[in-house]
Amino acid sequence: MEQANNHFLRCLEALKESSFFKDISKDMMYEMLTSMTRTHWNAGTFKNGKEVESTLHFIVSGRIKEYQVNPHTGREHTIFMLSKGDVFDVLGLMDSQSHDVYWEAVDELEILNISMVDMRRWIVEHPSINRTILKYLGHRMRQLELVATDISLHSTLIRLSHLLLNNINGHSHQLQLINNLPNNEIASLIGTTRAVVNRHIQELKKCGAISVKRSQIDVENVELLLAIAEEKFIP
Repeated sequence: MEQANNHFLRCLEALKESSFFKDISKDMMYEMLTSMTRTHWNAGTFKNGKEVESTLHFIVSGRIKEYQVNPHTGREHTIFMLSKGDVFDVLGLMDSQSHDVYWEAVDELEILNISMVDMRRWIVEHPSINRTILKYLGHRMRQLELVATDISLHSTLIRLSHLLLNNINGHSHQLQLINNLPNNEIASLIGTTRAVVNRHIQELKKCGAISVKRSQIDVENVELLLAIAEEKFIP
């Protein structure tokens, strides 16, 4: 991206706010941005792993889901829901191997792209980047650990309660990241079906833990939802 580009300073601020670039100096970030290209994906844009493997993508705005699908049943499991400040595909950056996953833009996406070759060169020339990458990967691994534990040990109602609590805004009690997602997308995040999610949402509404208006879920009683998540209360 040219420094004269009208979006340069705004994109620079987005990089500075990202945990992926947290420990990188402003001068280094400035130079890196000049090697990036700004692109847009429309909502619903679909890519497979091979289509993104040669480029590292940094999200300036919007959401994208990384998922796998059973080719025989069509059932999906969403591995990650990514948003502003996130980067994909980090695994491709680490091992240079093809990644058998799919990507779909949930919203209109604004993205900064840099080739994997250039990014790997940056890592060699500026080894301090490794620290921030490790922190980012550590956060992702903790997310996967929580999901694996939930699916293995807890009922779908508990998993749904955990998902809501993990994505709530502490001030507004509105959902972040998973806000306005249809129930089939929520189901894909917790390893179940839309029908099961529909039933549990009605149960949580009936006991007063949440409210739903125009597909927007608001948490009305955090303490009650937490009690359900901790299996201290059964709605």
